Amino acid sequence: MSTYLWHESSFIPSQAHPGPFDVADSWRMLANAHSNALPLHLQRFESVAGPLPTGFVPAMLQLVGPGDLFPRISLAGGHLRLDIRPAPPARRTTRLTYVQAPDPRTQPLVKGPDFPALAGFRAEYQADGTDDTAIVDASGAMVETTTGALVAWDGDTLILPTGLALPSITLRQVTRRASDLGIHTETRPITLELAAECPLWFLNSLHGMSPVSELHAPTGVIHPPHSPHTTGWQQWWWGCFRRETAGD
Repeated sequence: MSTYLWHESSFIPSQAHPGPFDVADSWRMLANAHSNALPLHLQRFESVAGPLPTGFVPAMLQLVGPGDLFPRISLAGGHLRLDIRPAPPARRTTRLTYVQAPDPRTQPLVKGPDFPALAGFRAEYQADGTDDTAIVDASGAMVETTTGALVAWDGDTLILPTGLALPSITLRQVTRRASDLGIHTETRPITLELAAECPLWFLNSLHGMSPVSELHAPTGVIHPPHSPHTTGWQQWWWGCFRRETAGD
C-alpha cells in the first residue's frame, strides 16, 4: 500500500494513518484508471468532509498506477489522505454470518468513523469460512453488512432492506437502473425466512453484485436461491467502468 498526505496543494508520501477516520471513501479501479461511478463516491465524501481542494482529484489520478486497485481517500484530524491499495479478486459469491448482536455502528450514515467497531464486530462474531457479517435490527431483519449493502429478489420485484444504513453507491446504481427498466421495488424486512426463499445479493464498489450463497445462522446454514437476474446485472455493472483522466 502507498500512502500520501495532501499538503500545500500536492500529495506527499506519508505513513499509514491508524485511524479513526472522520470520513472515508473507496472504490475499485481497473487497469488504466478505469473506475465506476467515481463522481458519486466523491460527492458522498464531500457531503461530510466539505469540498475537496482544487487539484486534489487530478493529482490523485496521476498517482494511481497500473493494476487492479482499491484507492481510499480519508479525512482525519483535519488532514486529507490517499491510500492506494491493491484490490482483492472480485467475489463470485458471498458467504455471510448472521448473528443477533448489538449494532456496533455509531454513525451508520457516514463511512469511516465506525471502521474499528466494525472490524471488532467481525472479529467477535464472524463464522470461520464466511466473508462478512450482517448487521441486524431489533427485530432480527438484516439492514446491511459491515462492508456492503443487501438486496433481495422476490420474483421480479427488487426488495430493499428496512432500517438505517450507509447510502451505498452500488445500491444507488442498482435502484436507479431498476427504475429505468421499470422494475418494481419494495422496502421490506430482509429476514432469515425471506433469505431462505428469495435470492439475496451483497453489493459494494469492490465486488459489484455478489450473490449470497450461504448465510450462516445459529440454526444452520441457509442457501438463498439463485436469481436469473444475476448475470445480466453483473455484466451491466462491470460495463459501467470508464477511464478517468487527470483533467476530469
